[in-house]
Amino acid sequence: MRHKILNLKSLFALAVCVAMSMAIISCSDNDDEPDSNDLAKILIGVWAQDGDNDILTINVGGTGTGYDNSSDYQNNRESYQLTWNYSDGWVNMTIDYDGDTQAEKMRARSVTQNKIVWQRYAIPSEGYDPSEDEWDGHDSFGYYDLWTWERYK
Repeated sequence: MRHKILNLKSLFALAVCVAMSMAIISCSDNDDEPDSNDLAKILIGVWAQDGDNDILTINVGGTGTGYDNSSDYQNNRESYQLTWNYSDGWVNMTIDYDGDTQAEKMRARSVTQNKIVWQRYAIPSEGYDPSEDEWDGHDSFGYYDLWTWERYK
């Protein structure tokens, strides 16, 4: 009888150790990448682009403003207006430079709260074939460049 009680105690102790280990392992440090379905929410804010020093403000409701550099942003000297929407994993943006418009079509390659790496796709047109240009890569969606935005502090 005593032998059965010792086995039962050992099994109980083992179960407690396993449960405690699982609890510790499952704890999060909150550095996990957000669900990509949250991308539209994460976009809202102020972002710095790599490569050209632009600062973008992305607003709720599909609008935004661009600044050529951080000094223009700090002094509220707008360079352009933009509109954007998010649908099925794509962000479509139209940038208006005083009547001249530029369309951007992007998919997120990686997303965190403070950094987004975009695959910015070429938009073929009647007079433009992206395969004739140099792009970072191509996939089933087309030719793309990588474009990094970091949250502006």
